[in-house]
Amino acid sequence: MGHLRPSDYRIRKLIGLLGLSLPIALPLLADRTIISSLSHYYYLTAPSIYLIIVLSSLGLFLISYKGFSKDQDEFINDNWLTNLAGIAALFVVWVPTACDNSGSSTIDKICDNGNFPLFGHLDPPTDNYHFVFAGIFVFLMGWMSFFKFSRGEEKGSSRYVLFKTCGTLVWSAILLLAIYFLLGVRIKNFVFWMETLAVMSFGLSWLIKGEAMGAIKELFIKSETSLKK
Repeated sequence: MGHLRPSDYRIRKLIGLLGLSLPIALPLLADRTIISSLSHYYYLTAPSIYLIIVLSSLGLFLISYKGFSKDQDEFINDNWLTNLAGIAALFVVWVPTACDNSGSSTIDKICDNGNFPLFGHLDPPTDNYHFVFAGIFVFLMGWMSFFKFSRGEEKGSSRYVLFKTCGTLVWSAILLLAIYFLLGVRIKNFVFWMETLAVMSFGLSWLIKGEAMGAIKELFIKSETSLKK
């Protein structure tokens, strides 16, 4: 299976932290306002800057990540998988969601005026491309958690269960969103909460796989040792 580069552990931690921060920081930057989806924050000034920086960073980190080589029974290796996910994340930035149905009066005014920021738009076909790229990105993050991160862990161990659970939650969120759109129902902020579930789940799995808990534990041990001295 090969060995990881030391930088891959750092990349794992960074991807985890960025993923976990996204659904927390965006509403805070929007005066604690929750809107229809994470993608719609693209149309609000401060949140859009953070959204673009985080998604672009995630894309570049994923492309930089090498991971392990492919085992004989695996369909695709870590590098190819994260390259695809990274490219999809970058396209989510370049092809944002349409500004309508945001649940924000501020964004509604932008839609009405047609004064879109950056690549903003009100074009249904372009909106479909955004959903496809976002779906690929999140689906592959679930794949990493469920199949790749659980690999090498003892079956039944807490880490094995955590990675399998995170992957399952990511895919469950995608499935529920697909059903939601197919049925054409409208539940306030449903997309936001499903996206939050998916992003927080894959963020946690990357953080744990990056041995972040071990680093935190080591930091506390060093602090206790220095205090005793």
